[in-house]
Amino acid sequence: MQNFQAAGISSGEYDFSIIDAHCDALLAVIGKSQIPGDVGKRDLLARNAMSHIDLPKLLEGSVRCQFFALFAEDEDLPRVREYTHGLIDEFEAACARSKGALFPILKASDLAATQPGKRVGGLLSIEGAEALEGSLDAVDEFYARGVRAIGITWNRRNAFGRGVKADGEDGLTKLGFQLVEKMESMRMIVDVSHLSDPAFDDVVAAAKKPFIASHSNARALNEHPRNLTDVQIRRIADSGGAVGAVFVPNFVALKPTKSYLEHLVDHIDHIVNVGGIECAALGSDFDGYRGVEGHVLADASEYPVLVETLRGRGYPAPSIEKILSKNWRRVFDAIL
Repeated sequence: MQNFQAAGISSGEYDFSIIDAHCDALLAVIGKSQIPGDVGKRDLLARNAMSHIDLPKLLEGSVRCQFFALFAEDEDLPRVREYTHGLIDEFEAACARSKGALFPILKASDLAATQPGKRVGGLLSIEGAEALEGSLDAVDEFYARGVRAIGITWNRRNAFGRGVKADGEDGLTKLGFQLVEKMESMRMIVDVSHLSDPAFDDVVAAAKKPFIASHSNARALNEHPRNLTDVQIRRIADSGGAVGAVFVPNFVALKPTKSYLEHLVDHIDHIVNVGGIECAALGSDFDGYRGVEGHVLADASEYPVLVETLRGRGYPAPSIEKILSKNWRRVFDAIL
């Protein structure tokens, strides 16, 4: 696969580097890969034929900043706080071994130290606030370890709110409202992906700063509960946040009539039409879904293909820059 340099689209006047707001690569690092056939513990720094994400592929794909999710399966919940610290330990160890090629993003200005093709920043994001074990004090604990974003729920219910697949009609709990307030006071990113619709509405009511959907598509194009309604997209845009278009095939198209990549760009078109060009961004969910027939991109090295597809849809270079990274950079500037 040609990289950005070979494609002739990483140099010149425009910056087509990538910020991706979601991946589950750290699960593979501890031997819990979601990709069939990808067994054993993955070395994040070494090329892996089965991976969506490893450091060589991030560098080839001109990724500037990669969010790394800290996610716990149901089986990990009895010791979830300890487990989450273990994932952070693995990230820190990889950064140390990389000798500067991978390093943590702790504040917006850290992006200046990234260098597409040479140095990638990693931002740690808790996916599902179970990791806090019902304690707001744990936010300080994880902030001190480098966590800068929290998705309040995964699909489950937890102490802070109801996820999209949990039974009921409620949204955030009282503790969930307090979590939003605390995160905003600490300059952390509030992520609404995986929230139930009532919980999303509660975040809208509670938030005073921009909030994001790290990895969600448009429900108007694919009626999947993990996707966002037009009203929700507009609320995120109104807050100053952004929506990371997600590559999971089922979220892209339940019954594809063309390539998943073309369907994904349909979602980006829709997010732009509803929320404006400032609202559309990327949140791949690479390494977070099992193999299916077809894919949006094979792995993180293939972002040049997405750039060419956006060009083919008529997006001018400044708009492509916003979708690929500048909208997330604006969110960083507003929050971190």
